[in-house]
Amino acid sequence: MTAQTITRRAKKSPSQAPTDGRPRWLSYPEAAELSTLSVRSLKRLTAAGKLPCYVVGGKVLRLKASDVEALFIPADECRGW
Repeated sequence: MTAQTITRRAKKSPSQAPTDGRPRWLSYPEAAELSTLSVRSLKRLTAAGKLPCYVVGGKVLRLKASDVEALFIPADECRGW
């Protein structure tokens, strides 16, 4: 048996915005990976109006990485801490 080398493509981090000033668009699964929330939770936040989503191409829903990252607040700013 010979040793095999497996080459994987480097996965672009969802939080990395393009350098030309355009927003980084995420699918729900990509946003879930970035935020560690479930897709279902993200859709609930969207339905509640707490997370904006955008229609791309007339049908596909996308989220801005900056909007997903805005869900995170420092623990000392949370109510009750």
